[in-house]
Amino acid sequence: MGEVPKITDLHKVIQPHLTEGTTLETYSSRYLTKPGDNYGSVMLAIQAQIKDGDGEVRELPLIAKLPPLTNDIYWQIFQPERTCITENAVYKYLAPELAQLQLKCGVVPAKLFDGFPRYYGSRISLNESATKVDRDAVLVQENVTVHGYRPGNRQTPYDLAHTVLILHYLAQYHALPIALRLKNPHIYEEYVRPYFKKFDMNLNISPKEKELMNNEILTDIKSATNGDENDVKRVKELLDQFDAFQAGKDVEDGPFTTLVHGDLWINNLMVKYDDDGVPVKLKIVDFQIAQYGSLVHDIIFLLFSSVATKVLEENFYNLLNIYYNAFIKSLRQVDVDTNSYRLEKFLDEVQSQAHLQLPHSIFMMKVILADSSTLPTEYKDVDLTVLTKNTGAKNIVAKFGEILRLAKKFNLFY
Repeated sequence: MGEVPKITDLHKVIQPHLTEGTTLETYSSRYLTKPGDNYGSVMLAIQAQIKDGDGEVRELPLIAKLPPLTNDIYWQIFQPERTCITENAVYKYLAPELAQLQLKCGVVPAKLFDGFPRYYGSRISLNESATKVDRDAVLVQENVTVHGYRPGNRQTPYDLAHTVLILHYLAQYHALPIALRLKNPHIYEEYVRPYFKKFDMNLNISPKEKELMNNEILTDIKSATNGDENDVKRVKELLDQFDAFQAGKDVEDGPFTTLVHGDLWINNLMVKYDDDGVPVKLKIVDFQIAQYGSLVHDIIFLLFSSVATKVLEENFYNLLNIYYNAFIKSLRQVDVDTNSYRLEKFLDEVQSQAHLQLPHSIFMMKVILADSSTLPTEYKDVDLTVLTKNTGAKNIVAKFGEILRLAKKFNLFY
């Protein structure tokens, strides 16, 4: 995996977030994830020794997230100049504002939305007056694995229990920023909206590379549909539409526009289980490409990228209802009038937006179901070929076929 990157002046980042009189003494670090599990950043597990006012030293397990330092291709694609600032804003501004909003509406502290990991500081540069992200950028948060949260396995899609839990959290994650926008528009316009502009992942990918990736997908779609020209043509249209959508203008306010996570799949969700193995809590991570848009994007991408086909097939409309009910409940909890949020309107929103997330889910299957043997061991060696190496892989072709079948069944394909 190579030498672990050093973090200069880590104590300055986390000190303001420790209790008064507590100091960082020393720390050790190691890589947290393997190449292929995380693309847009370098994740380090930090074992910090902190000393409190009484001189007692204890362990504080943290995670430090650095931009893709060793990989110039990923620096270009993931554009840390934008993505780091967006993710920092989730922890720095959004999370505390949402907590205040709930408290002021009488939600008891123990019942506040708890889907974000605890924040221990961030910076975009060692130069405090810098406005541009550089290689010394870092975001520090709690290591939630210590509290029993576990990442999923990208090869094992979610069952019904996991999906229901995630939809409840997702509904709150979407509803609370809407409430903030409606109830405290000045706070929203100053601290939230400016950080969640449209993000175009293709900005620095050459048209030639983009065409190569899309053609590899279409080759597999052809296999998945036994050469059905209409299906191949429609998927090509959808890929083009998704690219145009990503490059499009910022979205106007609407009843269902909120802060979309934009990358809500198994690797970005950490689940906590009780003693019987029942999933009970969730942390959502990796807000690098969060942006303002229709909440439908997260719902459809999650369902088609990360939920087991059988679960989705048997429960699609039911899952939309579960999300919708949790969404309405979250709005009511913070005193938002829900008359403009009727179920028919929500289902219309699903109908008008869902097709855009089909090509996104299809594209991500190349990552989610990638054979681990095709991934390099060094971060600096991971490149775009990971998306083309698995062309023809039986499990990916089969999954493409399932996505198209369900998209047609639920009237989302056209």
